[in-house]
Amino acid sequence: MEFLCDSKYLVFPASHHAQNKRIYFYIDDKLVYDLVMALDYDSPDYEFHLNVERFKGKNIRVECDCDMDIKIRRSDVKKDGYEGKYRPYAHYTAKRGWLNDPNGLTYYNDKYLMFYQHNPVACTWENMHWGYAVSDDLIHWQEKEIALFADEDGTMFSGSAVIDRKNVTGLKENDNDVILLFYTCAGSTSEASKGKPFTQNLAYSTDGGETFVKYAKNPLIGQIVGGNRDPKVIYYEPDDSYIMVLFLEEHEFVIFKSKNLLDWTELQRLTLSEDAECPDFYPLAVDGCRDNTKWVFIAASDRYYIGSFNGEKFTPETELKRLNYGNNSYAAQSWSDIPDRRIRTAFATVVIPGQPFGSVMNIPQEMSLKTVNGEICLCAEPVKEIEKLYIGTSAFDNITAGSEDPFRCEVNSKCCDISLKVKCGSSFRLSLFGLSIEYDAQSSTLKCLDKNAPVKSVNGTIDLRIVIDTVYAEIFADSGSVFMGMTYIQDSNLNKLIIESDNAVIEGLRVSEMGTFFADNNL
Repeated sequence: MEFLCDSKYLVFPASHHAQNKRIYFYIDDKLVYDLVMALDYDSPDYEFHLNVERFKGKNIRVECDCDMDIKIRRSDVKKDGYEGKYRPYAHYTAKRGWLNDPNGLTYYNDKYLMFYQHNPVACTWENMHWGYAVSDDLIHWQEKEIALFADEDGTMFSGSAVIDRKNVTGLKENDNDVILLFYTCAGSTSEASKGKPFTQNLAYSTDGGETFVKYAKNPLIGQIVGGNRDPKVIYYEPDDSYIMVLFLEEHEFVIFKSKNLLDWTELQRLTLSEDAECPDFYPLAVDGCRDNTKWVFIAASDRYYIGSFNGEKFTPETELKRLNYGNNSYAAQSWSDIPDRRIRTAFATVVIPGQPFGSVMNIPQEMSLKTVNGEICLCAEPVKEIEKLYIGTSAFDNITAGSEDPFRCEVNSKCCDISLKVKCGSSFRLSLFGLSIEYDAQSSTLKCLDKNAPVKSVNGTIDLRIVIDTVYAEIFADSGSVFMGMTYIQDSNLNKLIIESDNAVIEGLRVSEMGTFFADNNL
């Protein structure tokens, strides 16, 4: 069918169980855009509103690769809430559609900007765009319109952002510092981009992040090897330059350098034998001592090196180490331009039939290098801003949890933050909402579902921090040097926190119930 594009959105009904169809958009007989979606006019589970403002005033012909009638419904408004039976309280989700890798994390004009891989017309991976959200405090997020749309050169794969405060790109047009988005243009991942390579590209905003324009001279870096992707760009203050780290293939990464953020020179290649994709690279002070700063090179599965960097070469000074031992937390990236803090987030895959969203972001985590049991480790802890969601806290001291008389505490919110300190030498089991977490003192192992993590006592106690939400739990141990991101589906009937043990002495327990980050955000 053909129509004049005269509205902000096209509305597509879809369902989890319908077959995927590819929808083609033609302008003047040229294929300009295509999407895969489980289009379902007969028994849809939900509707997706696709922004088509960039095509306004043009005649569009829409075709489908299946023998079915396409019924185009147009709208200038969209349903704008966070409904959904299992919608997380504290973990960010797109209102509609799928999200994965966090992208373009930066701090601009007292706002935290978060972009992410986004499928706007399904709750599973496909059709990569850059979704966009903004926050004043890392906890309460306002979803905005899509920032980057797939085009004829490819879909929009992962990347990063920096603020060009010195206008080294020459792209500044007014009083606003230019926001730069570095992204992988993934050629051949759509019909419109068939035959195109994977390249590293730039988009930018001169209006404070309201709109983004793709750089006219893209690509910045052509294809090196097949699926090279995920550019992470940081400012390197010692010589006033910029560093890019990029995934190549298998376990190989490359480091580039630039003075103007446009022209890039290769410095070094390195291998992370147990990891791939989505690199991050940043300095941290060891135990808070600025005179002892080390660099962290980390990839998508949270394997990392700690080492030194002189602006030309990164030298690992540790064996390859591991942070995340859970079943789900991937592609973490850290925010740029936040003074004196290194904060990151990752995503976890969650797909629930019939629900209008797919996957969640981690609670932002404060990163640090600490000496834990005589060893320098990368540590993660929930940012202190999480306390903005607390609606009540219960504290207990010196509890004995026996097997015949376990500790019980009722939890009235579907989301809570639990801190637990247990005297070393005791095994114990904690359960809430159907999720069980066990510590085996004999093997010094923490167990959750089918995953195990090595946990050693620090100063004679086992310290755990657990943030439990409707579909995701985050577990922190050993001063944050051990992290477990765990997806599950909560049984909210089982709202008693139960701690069982033969002889555990719980020196301290805090249970903070939490409200929703979207309580005042168009629910």
